[in-house]
This record gives sequence, C-alpha cells and structure tokens, in this order.
Amino acid sequence: MPTMEASYEVKGGRLLVNHEAIPLRVGVVAVALARAGWKGYEGPLSRELVDRVLTLDQRISILALAKEIETSAA
Repeated sequence: MPTMEASYEVKGGRLLVNHEAIPLRVGVVAVALARAGWKGYEGPLSRELVDRVLTLDQRISILALAKEIETSAA
C-alpha cells in the first residue's frame, strides 16, 4: 500500500513516484493505467487511481513501493 506522502504522476509515458521513474516499459505502464481507469492525461494521479493500479499490477506495485522507500530514506 502506498504511503500518503508519496506523489505519483505520469510524464512522458512513464510512471513517476516522488519524481523518479519506475523502471518499466512505457507499454506496461500504459496498460496497467488503462486497466485501472486512467484517461490518458499526463500529470499527477489521484490516490484512488494509484490504489487501483497498485492492486491490479504486482510489477508496478513492487517497483513503486521500492521507489517510495528509496526516496524516503534519502
């Protein structure tokens, strides 16, 4: 489950967690976002959409959590 302080956004087809891209191909991210109900816009994602994406795709969930931990420890 994501922390409430983490920021999630889409920029250049990439999913960014705390302004750092997770290392997945753009297509994988786009499919996961579309399955969760994303409308194709770039910018910050709502908490509800983030929760759906993380629930639907374990690859994104694992990498996003790792990125949250990495940036919060810095």
